[in-house]
Amino acid sequence: MYQAAVFIHLASAIIWVGGSLFLALVLIPVLRRFAPPPGQQPSEVALPPDLLGIIARRFRLISWICIALLVATGLYIVPTRYGIGFADFFSLGGHFVGTLQVKVGLVAIVIWLSVIHDFIIGPMTSRLLDDMRAGADPPGYLPLLRRCVIWIARINVLLMILIVIVAVTMTRGTPV
Repeated sequence: MYQAAVFIHLASAIIWVGGSLFLALVLIPVLRRFAPPPGQQPSEVALPPDLLGIIARRFRLISWICIALLVATGLYIVPTRYGIGFADFFSLGGHFVGTLQVKVGLVAIVIWLSVIHDFIIGPMTSRLLDDMRAGADPPGYLPLLRRCVIWIARINVLLMILIVIVAVTMTRGTPV
């Protein structure tokens, strides 16, 4: 059971972090090449106008499944493998528990930012962009919302990479 939990934990992390990096480093830059300048009609390339939104909504489902699996398997692995219970998490010292506390804190921040990105600012931005495509005038705060969505996503990707680094030092020790 422990090995299955570790496999699910690692596979979920790979899918979540890898998918986020793919979106940030590959998909978004490629789609920007095909985006028409503001006020201009799309070119002859037949991409759906909301292709990024469609892909992002699909990945949102996958990423939240991965987050749930990561939290659930993490809550199983820590007491099963390391014997650290809830009270120990707050009372024990040492490298491992201290590093685990940092990891859990980073995970909490990433989840909080993901909620804001995925369920508040992202959908609001998508609705406003859909309204614009339908002919409505864009509100003045739309550029700020778009920048917020972009920067929250970037910060989250960096924090996810930091979580992986912390996880490695937690189990393998700090590099000398």
